[in-house]
Amino acid sequence: MSYGKNKPKKIIVHHTADASLQSQFQKVNEYHKERWDTISELGYYVGYHYIIEKDGSVIQARKEEEMGMHCLGQNFDSIGISLAGNFDFQLPTANQIVSLCKLVDYLVKKWQIPANDIFPHRKFSPTSCYGIKLSDEWAKEQYRHYLLETLIHLIIIFKAYGEKAIKFIKS
Repeated sequence: MSYGKNKPKKIIVHHTADASLQSQFQKVNEYHKERWDTISELGYYVGYHYIIEKDGSVIQARKEEEMGMHCLGQNFDSIGISLAGNFDFQLPTANQIVSLCKLVDYLVKKWQIPANDIFPHRKFSPTSCYGIKLSDEWAKEQYRHYLLETLIHLIIIFKAYGEKAIKFIKS
């Protein structure tokens, strides 16, 4: 049952606050069922739109157009992404970071969300979420680094094609 429409203008990043190594999606689903008992259009109780497991797998729990249940006062104009882990004590895995950047890139392009509108949960609530080991700018910095690496990769490819074109023209 949907409780309202979402018009995403920002991305809010969370952590599950659970340091265990196993998959956490079902655990979060059960916890949110007990806490709110509001099922998403996709059939889950998870309040986030996406969860990224430690292995980097991305699980969608809510449609992006569907109101989230992840950040009080922000659920009608945001996409909630939660990374499995407790970043008060540990750091995200490399696979999580790659998946986060790819997902953020997709969402930024699809919803025309400015890259500066990526925030930790604590920006809007009295919590340490997404964890004290990560700065408030961490998610934005990871995304900017991803964009820079993508740009460098494209420049290398274009340079190689340009060199091939020059050789072809000269021959």
